[in-house]
Amino acid sequence: PSPRPDPPRPAMPRRPPTALAARAAATAACAVLLATAPAAAGAQHIVGARDALARRADSVFQRFDRTDSPGCALGVYQDGRLRYARGYGMASLEHGVALTPRSVLDVGSISKQFTAMAILMLQQEGKLSLDDPIRKHVPELPPYADRITLRRALSQTSGLRDLYVAMAQTGRTFRGDTVDALRVITRSAEPNYEPGARYLYTNSGWILAAQIVYRLTGQTLAQFAEARIFAPLGMRDTRYLADAAAVLPNAAEGYAPDTAGGFRLARSTYDGAIVGAGAVHTTIEDFGRWLDNYDAATVGGRDLLTAMTTPTLLTDGTPARSGPTQAYALGLNVGTLRGLRVVGHGGSWAGYRGHFLRFPDQRVAVATFCNLTTSGPDSLARKVAGIYLADRMQPDSAAAWSDALAAAPVVALPAATLAPLVGVWRHVERGEVRRTRLAGDTLVELGGERRRLVPLGERRFRAEPGAELRFEGDGPVPTRLVVRTTGETVTYVRADSAALAPERLAEYAGVYESDEVEATHRWALEKGQLVLYANDRRLGVLEPTYRDGFVRGGTVIDVVRDRRGRVAGYAVEAGRVRHLRFTRRR
Repeated sequence: PSPRPDPPRPAMPRRPPTALAARAAATAACAVLLATAPAAAGAQHIVGARDALARRADSVFQRFDRTDSPGCALGVYQDGRLRYARGYGMASLEHGVALTPRSVLDVGSISKQFTAMAILMLQQEGKLSLDDPIRKHVPELPPYADRITLRRALSQTSGLRDLYVAMAQTGRTFRGDTVDALRVITRSAEPNYEPGARYLYTNSGWILAAQIVYRLTGQTLAQFAEARIFAPLGMRDTRYLADAAAVLPNAAEGYAPDTAGGFRLARSTYDGAIVGAGAVHTTIEDFGRWLDNYDAATVGGRDLLTAMTTPTLLTDGTPARSGPTQAYALGLNVGTLRGLRVVGHGGSWAGYRGHFLRFPDQRVAVATFCNLTTSGPDSLARKVAGIYLADRMQPDSAAAWSDALAAAPVVALPAATLAPLVGVWRHVERGEVRRTRLAGDTLVELGGERRRLVPLGERRFRAEPGAELRFEGDGPVPTRLVVRTTGETVTYVRADSAALAPERLAEYAGVYESDEVEATHRWALEKGQLVLYANDRRLGVLEPTYRDGFVRGGTVIDVVRDRRGRVAGYAVEAGRVRHLRFTRRR
């Protein structure tokens, strides 16, 4: 960093709040506004001085800084001001509209902190307590919810199964409205684990929180947040958007890469969006007003904001760890990054990705809101934070490890050496399976897509992006697979592989039902493979991976047999949904 003082930083313009009625009128006139949006956006491409640090920040986003790619909007905030902001790439490839600090993007789970504030405001008013059993306010939940407090629901320690993962098992078109969501959540027969025993990310508690706001106030969460949070802070371009089909002025479209090397639209597959867990749409400029509130305490007050940023404790008294140096508070991750206290969260929905980091002791924050699924905003935010806080941060050990992994020389290994590394590797607690196979003389990992594993030694490999795989265990055949990234190290244990002949697969074919998600699965034997249909919709091939164990994408299925050894049903293990049971009907 230059020893010269930085030039004066422009204050974020404080525009007057907009009433709900005016906002509705603006939405009705969206066609007119959208027609004029490109010119307005172009005039606001960069905010703040483009000094030496800003130019270094620009270089982080160089791959997006084109007119033929989606990209990201960046905000760097200091002492309650927007120090530097810029858009890189396009908000709309179809219409040639550039991303800017005033582009409106869906920030996904970054929304959770606004929901947490709404609940804490109701606690301030005596309408509820974070220590209330959630069933006190949503009595239609099953009896196990008596052991789940509101605090647990807002800190990813509730054990509630995730709504969206559960719905993925049904094969139905999810309307995405509140009635549909509550029906799925309240029919869940058991939690993933004993409430309070561990951390496991889930969206269901946040959807219930939004419903509690409505039941106690008569206002939707969108209405409550507008009146009590967004309007008082002057966040005129921010809102919870429950209608996925609504058109917003200055909205950025979401994208994903396509197979031809270009981009395709990536929109929600649900008819609507559920507020509470996500659905906030905002801008880099508006988000700065919210970040400033953590210091100014204009909305909520100091005690409320302290509660939001205090790590939640598990029932054993330890923090609810969300990462190696992070714990989960209420809608926020809190911990340290390179020796500095940090508060942050990420978001992902359809074609949108976002991340923010706030360093309270330095009064510095970084936000990256992107409209491309492969943008990696968490890494981008960390890199920008490292530029502006380099002289106060400890060495970046994570980046050094990643760089060393990327630079490690490739070692050629014959197929005979790779053969013992082929197998199925399972992590029971996480409900995950990884599979390694040989493709000619190359070791690959199967999953959502096939990944080549680059050999760095006899049992050490690099998988892109930024993961190291080590095969461990005594003897010629490894018994463990250790996967390390900058965020975590996870050990998988070898499972018994099961290459079943078609005649053996036939015993699994049949019809299975789950009352919890109101779904019927049919396993059909087709051309020597088991194919899964959910409510007559083809979901994919079931790959036998170990004894009575199948995998479909990221879902693990454990078959259950009766006393006579006949197939009686199975349990679905899908990460955020555990032990979802299906019973064989015929």
